[in-house]
Parts: sequence; C-alpha cells; structure tokens
Amino acid sequence: MDGAGEKRPPGLNRQSHAPVAAIFVHAGAGYHSTTNEKIHLAACADACIVAMRFLRGGGTAVDAVEAAIKVLEDKEITNAGYGSNLTIEGIVECDATVVDHLGRSGACGAVAKIKNPIHLARIVLEESNRPLSLRRVPPNLLIADGAAEFGFEHGMDIVHHDALVSTNARERFIRWLEDLKKAGFPRTPNSPGSPGEEVVDHEYEERVRDKQRRDHFNALMSATWNEGQPGTPQAASPSTFADDRMQDVFQPEHDILPTRIPASSHQKTPITPDNKIQYESNTQSRIPISPSMHSAKRPRYSGSRSSEGHGPRTRSVLKPNTNVDAADEPSKAVSDTSPGLGRPPTGKQRKGTDGSDDTQEPTTLPEPEDETPKPFPAFMLSDIDEDRITDTVGAIAIDIFGNIAAGSSSGGIGMKHRGRVGPAALVGVGTAVIPADFEDSENVTVAAVTSGTGEHMATTMASQKCAERLYFCTKRGRGGTNTETNEEDAMESFVLNDFMEHPGVKNSHSAGAIGVMAVKKMPEGYFLHFAHNTDSFALASMHSGEREPKCVMSRIGDTGVVVQGGRKIKVDG
Repeated sequence: MDGAGEKRPPGLNRQSHAPVAAIFVHAGAGYHSTTNEKIHLAACADACIVAMRFLRGGGTAVDAVEAAIKVLEDKEITNAGYGSNLTIEGIVECDATVVDHLGRSGACGAVAKIKNPIHLARIVLEESNRPLSLRRVPPNLLIADGAAEFGFEHGMDIVHHDALVSTNARERFIRWLEDLKKAGFPRTPNSPGSPGEEVVDHEYEERVRDKQRRDHFNALMSATWNEGQPGTPQAASPSTFADDRMQDVFQPEHDILPTRIPASSHQKTPITPDNKIQYESNTQSRIPISPSMHSAKRPRYSGSRSSEGHGPRTRSVLKPNTNVDAADEPSKAVSDTSPGLGRPPTGKQRKGTDGSDDTQEPTTLPEPEDETPKPFPAFMLSDIDEDRITDTVGAIAIDIFGNIAAGSSSGGIGMKHRGRVGPAALVGVGTAVIPADFEDSENVTVAAVTSGTGEHMATTMASQKCAERLYFCTKRGRGGTNTETNEEDAMESFVLNDFMEHPGVKNSHSAGAIGVMAVKKMPEGYFLHFAHNTDSFALASMHSGEREPKCVMSRIGDTGVVVQGGRKIKVDG
C-alpha cells in the first residue's frame, strides 16, 4: 500500500523538494528590428504568463507548451498561425509539433484553414496513444487536407483562408510576388495546375478547394481581399503604448544573458536571413462562408468559436477553438535600461552550471530609442529597420511533477511551394526530447527546439543532435569523433561544427541560419541554454516562484559568429 516496492517510470513521482514549474519560449531567430523589439518581447512575456497559469494550476507540461504557443500563434507579429507568411498561392499553411516527456509526439504539416496548428498537433499526440481496431497503428504526423479533416473530426473549426491572412502578410505577399515576376518566375499562382484540370477532377470537394484557393488569390491581387475583415489596427501612439502595454516593467536581473563567441579564422561571417517581415495585431477575425458541402453534423466552416456540444475528444486542458491570451493581465515589457536586452553585453564568460544565475558580466551599451512608432506602409519598408525573422516559434515546459515537454509552430518561409513541410512538423528537426532513462537516479532529461533554415535543419537533424550534445556533454572532435566537454562548449560546437560545418549546409546555395533553445533538467535545477548565428533571437522564461517573466533580445552585434547564453533555475530546497 505504501508503494515501496513499486517501480515507477522516471518523471512520474513528485520530487522531495517543493515542486518548481518553468516555461521557456522563443519567438524565432533572424533579425528583430529595434522598432518592434518591445512587441516581440511582450509576445514572449504573454506566452510565459498564460502558460504559467496552467502550470500553477496543476496542468501538465504539454498543456503549458500548447498554451504558450497558442498565444504566439494568435500574435500577428510571429510567423505562426494568424499572420503567417503566405505560400506562392497566397494561403497560409502551417506546421506544428508537440513532444511529451516520454518522447511521444504529435505533429501536423502544411495544414491550411486551421487557426491554431499546435492544438491540432496536441490532438494527434493524444489520439496516437489510443489503440485502433484491427491492430492498426495510429498516426503521429498528418499533413495537408488529411490533417485538417482529422482536426475537424475532433472538434476543431475549419476557417476560411482569409481568416488567417493579416494585412501585413498580404502586403508582403504582393511585394514578393512582384519581385518574383521581375526575376522571371514562370507561372502565376492562380493558373490551373494542368491543361486537363477541368476534365480530370475526381471529387467535388477537391474542386471546391481549388476554386477557393484561386478565388482567394484573385481577391488578394484585385484589392477586394477580405472586405469583411477590419484592417490591422495601427499601433498605439508611443505614449499610449508605454502607458497601457509597458506600465509594468520587469528586469532581467542578469538571469538570461547572451555570451558572444569571438570569430576565428575558420568561422564564417554572420548569417542574416531575410525571409520575413512582420508586425503585431491586436485583433483577428474570421469570415463565415456557406459552401455547398456534403451534409455533416455541424458546419465545416465557422466564423465564430466552437459550437456548444462539440468539444474535442482529447485530454487537452485547452478547448480546440479557445483564444488563449493574456488580455486580462498587462504584458510585462522590457525596460530600455534593462541590461542584456536588445544589446548583447560583452565581458568575461562564466560557467552556466556552477550555481550562478547569470553567465557573464554585462557591459551596458548605448540604449535604443524609448518610443515605438506606428508601423510604416509596406512600400516604405525596404529602406527602414524591418523584421526578418526565420521560421519557427517554440516552447519548453517543466511541470510540478518534473515532466518536460516541448513544441514548435511555424507558418514556414514566404512564397513556399504548396505542401512544403517545414522543421516545425518534424520530430528531431524542429523539436526533440530525450526522456529520462529508467535506471538514471537523477532523471536527467533534455528538450530542444530550433528555428532557422528548415531544410538545413532537416539535413543536420538539428534539434535531436543539439539535445544529444547537451545530454551527453560532447562536441564534434577531429575526424568526427565525440569529445567530452561542458554544456556551454557543446552548444557552441553544435552551431559551428554540427550545423554550419555540415557538408550538406556548406555546399548549399542557401544561408545556414539557426537559433536553438534547449533546457537540461537535473536534480539541482533547470538549465536554459541558447545559441544562434542569426542577428537576433527573442526569448523569455519564467518559473513558478516568479511574478514576471525574464526576457532577452539576444543580438550578435558587430563581432563574432555565434552568440550563446543561458539561465539556471534552482529547484533544490
């Protein structure tokens, strides 16, 4: 009865000390303009605050990951969910993955008309753990129309294409399309896929979908796009923004500090990916339509939240069409005077796992302007400070039971081919978890999420390789051998050697951009490690003993190839 003889899987028992939950999020690697820096960090802070509510209430790590990423998906400024980059056909297709503490995963790829792809990934995860009849194996990855159908069958709304397209995404699309035409792009997205398309159609529903895509594209180009949806509101004036969004300022207290790695003779120049321009929107709308579809128990397309009586058949704490936001709690913003935020400090590096909360002594650099101007029209953006953010957003959570989970979500690269599946949908590429070994008394576990050039991350199996390097504390040595090292060197070597020096990356015509966030859970604490070779990387973290998140906009500066940093959260009582 006392359970003394019962041997339980690692991570299922509460630890002897007071339980500590934690959430870590990032908003993508690339270049975050100083103009929009506060907005990016506020989005990360909102995600942490919402996720922490679930963790403090006894929610699982998977619940927290889903909640955090839902917040980021609902922000127009991120390239996930609403406001994502558009495909070459002018629609939003998203990828998402969630991985639990046992390494089980659920994912969706190239899925359109789904408002929150991370919730669909969560449903796939839950359903993959339920047996099917006749010994069929349930899927853990679904793509395209099959993924959307699966979500609909489990209580999710199917929305119109227009409901996911923001004003700024449309402006980017039109500008990029003009660039493609100038470069001699051979086909127009609204042309039929083949000469015999009108004759070879096999299903009525597929014809409806094709027509919707063409009509959607034509509406984008004819300036009649989504007339029923209000345009993206102008950003508040600097004074309003400061009063309403930035009134509660949190200080990082050197808890998350980037460490600049100096360049050496064999290292490459800094990478500056430029595949994204984004802004924040405080509202989003859905446009109800009434297509002639086969009869169903409920409308396939919805212009409102989920109808009553059609909840999801999943154990998710979050309902399938619930808007998760922090509207009732002001965003915790970052002060311009906070050290380490938006300005990579310089100084002597410390070890990140020696019990100290910071990784180095910061040096204060010139501070950016305090005001946040309104967004400029798209045609003016070529000559101003603009966001160029690569791909994926991600989150890692540890609940009060000591279980870890991770997830990623992305709208992919702009003007991508229809059906392109990115790293956010691929386990071991965009998201990875190394579960605790059954015989490991310390229950050490690692989770990693990545953002960057997706095809290169797939070539290098980026998140899995990073997690393994951190778990075993190894780096790539001469001749491809593994050499023992500490966590900081392992992270640096992962970016420089395992990723940038990989033959598939070195011999590619595309830039090898990457940002990685990883968490190593050990008995003495949770250790956040991050590294990136892009111009900037936006991160935030929070544990259950804190009132406000800690945020950082890590920047590479004028020197160095890789920036890395970290934070320790103590859990021993």
